[in-house]
Amino acid sequence: MEIEEAHLLFRPMRLLLVADSLDVGGAERHVVELTSGLVRQGHSVTLACSVQGALTPLAEQAGVQVQPLLGRLVKRRLSLRYAWQLARLIRRDRFDLVHAHLFASALASAYATLGTDTPLVITEHSQATWRSRSACRYSQWSYSQAKHIIAVSREIKWRLVEQDGIPYDRVSVIMNAVSPAPDRSKTRAPGLPDVPQESPLVGVVTRLQPEKGVVYFLEAAASILRHLPQVHFLIIGNGPLRRTLRMYVGQLGIQEHVHFLGFRLDARALVGSLDVLVVPSLSEGTPLVTLEAMAAGVPVVASAVGGIPEQIRH
Repeated sequence: MEIEEAHLLFRPMRLLLVADSLDVGGAERHVVELTSGLVRQGHSVTLACSVQGALTPLAEQAGVQVQPLLGRLVKRRLSLRYAWQLARLIRRDRFDLVHAHLFASALASAYATLGTDTPLVITEHSQATWRSRSACRYSQWSYSQAKHIIAVSREIKWRLVEQDGIPYDRVSVIMNAVSPAPDRSKTRAPGLPDVPQESPLVGVVTRLQPEKGVVYFLEAAASILRHLPQVHFLIIGNGPLRRTLRMYVGQLGIQEHVHFLGFRLDARALVGSLDVLVVPSLSEGTPLVTLEAMAAGVPVVASAVGGIPEQIRH
């Protein structure tokens, strides 16, 4: 088909994407980048969430209409109030498609689209090892309400088909991607700890929660420092384990070499300053940070979980 013909056939759509929050996380960053790209393609895009977060300004600057529906976070649970607010939004704005991400938003979107002719697509970002039996049943029900399901890795598709019983042809694999990296600078990014320029930097960029495996990163750091005392370790990200991990750093006696940088909007630039990126997760989909590191030419040491082996091999 000629480019001109394809352009004439293009029909802008009214799209609703739904995520638990716009706090910083791999799935949330993926949603913001996806919505921003859809706006650039000429679609009208609304991004609904239970509560706003640090990524809200990035979405709004791209022309995405951000619609927070509640005053508090809904995550990893059913919220009928969240579903009801979504249903009101869908009835009011008559979207062509609803695209839901993450457990709570997928479940709320499945309820919100019941009895409507608005198609629902769900993207599954992880193996969701945290889910209880009841949560698995809720997920299976929400999958049954969707027109189609997107898995971000072949491993996740296998789980959806073999364990959750989703028909093979109702699941497509669309792996995460990132925009090309700028040329890697020979100087380190601003905002890094004041450490000698010759000191190697090893880092993690993640939310500080149990399944991300940061405790194992710290144990490895303690072992490495016994042989290579010049190395420094960066932890970029925030989360519920921050205080616990800080205490553990003290117990290991490595506090002079471990630096907690918290949430950083310039995380991608910081990744480009690392000598090694570590992804020690116990459960993952296809993390964006792995792709960002490889795009910047930074070596990656990662757990062989979820879609990570697919990323690194290919």
